[in-house]
Amino acid sequence: MGKGLRVTLLVVVAAAAAAFLWRQGPIAQPEAYHRFADTRTLFGIPNALNVLSNVAFLLVGWAGLSFLRRGPTRDPDGPFRPGAHTAFESLRERPAYVLFFTGVLLTAFGSGWYHLAPSTGRLFWDRLPMTIAFTSLFAAMIAERVSVYWSRMLLLPFVFTGVASVVVWRLSEERGAGDLRLYLFVQLFPMLALPLLMLLFRPRYSRGAELLAVVPVYAGAKALERYDDAIWEATSRTVGGHALKHVVAALAIGLVLDMLKKRGRAPLRLEEALAAHAEDDAA
Repeated sequence: MGKGLRVTLLVVVAAAAAAFLWRQGPIAQPEAYHRFADTRTLFGIPNALNVLSNVAFLLVGWAGLSFLRRGPTRDPDGPFRPGAHTAFESLRERPAYVLFFTGVLLTAFGSGWYHLAPSTGRLFWDRLPMTIAFTSLFAAMIAERVSVYWSRMLLLPFVFTGVASVVVWRLSEERGAGDLRLYLFVQLFPMLALPLLMLLFRPRYSRGAELLAVVPVYAGAKALERYDDAIWEATSRTVGGHALKHVVAALAIGLVLDMLKKRGRAPLRLEEALAAHAEDDAA
C-alpha cells in the first residue's frame, strides 16, 4: 500500500469518527460530572486528593521540558546520536514535544483550580491545556511516522483546533445548549489514531512499543475516572477513582518521556541493510 493511500485511510478514519460524533447530536455536559466521591478537606484544601494528585502532571511535565532543554547542539539539522539528549534526527521535531509537555504541566494548574470548587466555568481551565497536549502529541506522531514537514505545517492548526474545541463547548454552555462533540473528537481521536499510525507507517525511531502502551494506560485512567464512586467504596473511602486517574494519566505521559530518553534509530529493514552493505563494499 502506497504512502498516499495510507494517509488517505487515516483521513477517512478521522472523517468517520467526526461523522459518528456529529450524528449523535449535541452532547451536553452533565451536571453530575462535578460530583466526585472524595470531597474531604485536608490541610485546609477542599477536595484535597483530587487537587493534590495533579502534582503528578506538574512533575512529569516539568521533567519532560527539562529533558528537552538539554540538547547537545542548537543546529536544527544537527546529527542524531542514539542516547543523546535531543532524541530527534532534526530539532525541528522538538516544538511538538515542547507544546505537549507544556500542556501537561499547565494541566496541573488548570485541573487543580477546577477541583478546588468544581463547576462548568472552572472546567474550561481544566480542559484547555489538555487539548494542547493531545493535539501536539498527534503532530509529533505524524513527524515520526509520516512526514516532518507536514507535522510542522499542521502543529499550530492542530493546537488551534484543540483550543477552539474547548471555546466552542464553553460558548455553547453559555447559550444553554452545551455541546461537547468537537472536544470529544480532539480528546479521543489521537488515542484512536496512534495505533493506526503505528500499524500503517514504519517508525523512524526505536521503542515504538513503549509509545503504544500509552493507549491502554490512558484508557485505564479513563476507567478510573468512570468508576470514581465504586473505587471510593472499594478502598473503604480511602481514595476515589478520580485522584487515581490523575496519577495513572501522568504515568502514561511518563511512558512518552521514557521513550524519548531511551530511543535510537529504528533497525534497518533487510533490503535497507543489504543496500547499505553493498554501498560499503563499493566504497
